[in-house]
Amino acid sequence: MWRRIVVTCGVFALATSAWTQVDNLALNGSFEEDEVILDDGAWESWATWGDADGIGSDVFFDEDEFIDGSRSLRVEPIGTVNWHFIVLNLPIPVNQGDDYTVSFWAKGEKTRPLSINFKATDNTVSWDQVDIIISDVWEEYHATGVTLSGEMKVEWFCSAGNEVILWLDFVNIYAGGFVEGVEPSAGPQAVNASDKLATAWATVKNVR
Repeated sequence: MWRRIVVTCGVFALATSAWTQVDNLALNGSFEEDEVILDDGAWESWATWGDADGIGSDVFFDEDEFIDGSRSLRVEPIGTVNWHFIVLNLPIPVNQGDDYTVSFWAKGEKTRPLSINFKATDNTVSWDQVDIIISDVWEEYHATGVTLSGEMKVEWFCSAGNEVILWLDFVNIYAGGFVEGVEPSAGPQAVNASDKLATAWATVKNVR
């Protein structure tokens, strides 16, 4: 299940044009390509890192839950603090000092916290970590930060002291600020007026 309010027909035109504005740097952003993610020794595209307290965490492709394409990434985290199990996308070439945005869709088995962090691929510096709350429906989230390195990774801190399952899909990483109207293949759907206050258009504010 997911929810989105469509305000005018112009949203469809915006969605089409937005694709031309975003050069997605996230490798395998919708998890449509098979790859090793859990304990990926190559540290390319999607990978995971776990503290000793995160041992037993798992990720796998889920063909029953998705917002784009035909599957998503299901994350089953273990750990007492958020960084005990991390899902990450790397390496991402960037221009140091420029704004870069990550946008993604997520849902939890129930409402739960999730943190996003920008970090140099070589772990020398990190910046602009943000903490959000995701719900039990597919919602879009985004964050923008000024890069402090010439190559970065984006990390999702998944443990958060609970073992609530979550899903990630339609990840976009690109130069500049957030671009509205980049829609997953499920497409925008209108909702009844009574549902307007429950719109799932969530925004993570920039942290500088």
